[in-house]
Amino acid sequence: MTHDELLRMIVNHEDNFVERKPEHAKSAELRQTLGAFANTVPEGRNAVLFIGIHDRTGEVLGVTDPDQLQKRVSSVCQSDCYPPIAHTSEVLTASNGKLVLAVVIPPSNAKPHFTGPAYVRVGSESRKASEEQYEVLILSRNDKAREILKHKNEVFTVLGINYKLGSNKPLAGGNYRESCKCRIEECTAHMVTLIDIGSRRHFSEPLEHIKFNYDHDNQCPMLMCPSRDLI
Repeated sequence: MTHDELLRMIVNHEDNFVERKPEHAKSAELRQTLGAFANTVPEGRNAVLFIGIHDRTGEVLGVTDPDQLQKRVSSVCQSDCYPPIAHTSEVLTASNGKLVLAVVIPPSNAKPHFTGPAYVRVGSESRKASEEQYEVLILSRNDKAREILKHKNEVFTVLGINYKLGSNKPLAGGNYRESCKCRIEECTAHMVTLIDIGSRRHFSEPLEHIKFNYDHDNQCPMLMCPSRDLI
């Protein structure tokens, strides 16, 4: 958004994409607003938080130290939110000569954003989740991924049916079978990455392509990768 566009918006009432707060607003209030904007603003729009304006009356109160305030907002977006919230900020001079900070939040491809820590148990301690642990917590809401992650440290049988593992291409004919013993290296919302224990070959399969099963002969979990025309 341009400087002039932001200046014109100072007098706007609050709505889905505009909010106003005084300079002394608590960091928790800023986190809540910025996180809500990042999770909600659609493509083609931007959301703006004006700091230095009374949230009810719209009176321009101004800010005393815009540089320090920008650093505080950046810390909230980068350190207190996960994933970090992309933003830009600009200092504006209102018609009464007072300074206002405009914080612009664009559409986010990284949502959902969380505005408080998640905790996990490590031994006898409760610790803030790391970035990797956050991803696992989010992913655990996917039924298929949850089952795979439950057995992540075990050996899997991986079976290709009319499909060469790792190729992402179906094979002609109806008799091809390929199986190997693997361990899970990574499981995301879209992809499972495995390592063939025998050959040490790394390969990936789209999560949607995989069916979770159990190999009763070898008493271990199984990932079935059928040809797309069999899914």
